[in-house]
Amino acid sequence: MQISCPGSEDAAGLSFDPRNKQDIYRVAAETMELIHLHSALPDPVSYAVWFAFAAKSNDALVETVSKKLAKGQSLSSFDAAEIYAAFLESDPASSISQKIGTRFEDSLTEVSELIVEGSKNNKSFRATLDALGQRIPNAGSAVEIDAIVSRLVVENEKMSQAMHVLDKGLAESQARIQRLNAELDEMQKLSLRDPLTEVANRRAFDSFLATTIKHSIASHSSFCLAMTDIDHFKRVNDTLGHQSGDAVLKAFSDVLQKNTKGKDLVARCGGEEFAIILPQTSIVAAHNLMVKIASEIREARFLANVDHDRIGRITASFGVCEYKPGLSADDLFERADSRLYSAKRSGRDCVRSDMTP
Repeated sequence: MQISCPGSEDAAGLSFDPRNKQDIYRVAAETMELIHLHSALPDPVSYAVWFAFAAKSNDALVETVSKKLAKGQSLSSFDAAEIYAAFLESDPASSISQKIGTRFEDSLTEVSELIVEGSKNNKSFRATLDALGQRIPNAGSAVEIDAIVSRLVVENEKMSQAMHVLDKGLAESQARIQRLNAELDEMQKLSLRDPLTEVANRRAFDSFLATTIKHSIASHSSFCLAMTDIDHFKRVNDTLGHQSGDAVLKAFSDVLQKNTKGKDLVARCGGEEFAIILPQTSIVAAHNLMVKIASEIREARFLANVDHDRIGRITASFGVCEYKPGLSADDLFERADSRLYSAKRSGRDCVRSDMTP
């Protein structure tokens, strides 16, 4: 098993994680610098290309842009459009993070402009107060004092209005940034979820497994990992079509979710293969839980579509192993996987674990 990395590295060796707010801020700023440096138009397509280049999130795109720059060529609007079509249009997650990055950049620019304008107004107001303050000791009559006081009232009103505009603008910008943060949080959740079954995806599994191992080492506790896949799943796709196959995968994941508790993690690792991480669970309890799940799947009546057409009997095979000190994530995954294949070799529709031969 290869433990996946959720981000990439930029030219300075800094990791870029599209789910991390600070990384998006940093790469958005680098993107604007690149656009200025190469005299590019800051339109959405150009921004998306330079954002991906700055984030080093697409190796082929980085190589293409780097070759052009190495030859001393600029990146024209036509070049940017071609590169965008070739490398980014089919990457929705990258597109979302780039759009959010653009909107963060716009919001931060607005805040900066508001602060600069507020600073100018403040300096002007202070200068006026200083000038009027110097005039007061030399005022020779009530008329002059009245004129100074009237000027102070006018300037105070102007400053009050300017501060009102500043407060309103900052409040609106803060609200926009809060909405963007919420969108970014939602994107983070989506990036860790399998879109079909809505259980965790392989990225979330890798991260959770690494965290669970660290916690196990620190607390001197153990946990179990179960691997399972649907027996003869290819037959479902071949005979009933992929829509029915998707229906089976959803129903299968529902059974797994229903039988696991809050701290457990169910993840789709690819195709019809799923993994279940069971923190603070003994091998006996994990083995028995998989036997129970296997029985439920065997007895379930899976439906192929909205017309409630029934699919034939579905079964699944399970492999379970317990974490032991010194095992890496790869080691643990391979042990569980080998037990899963042992279940397949034993005729399928069964559980093989550290408890079984």
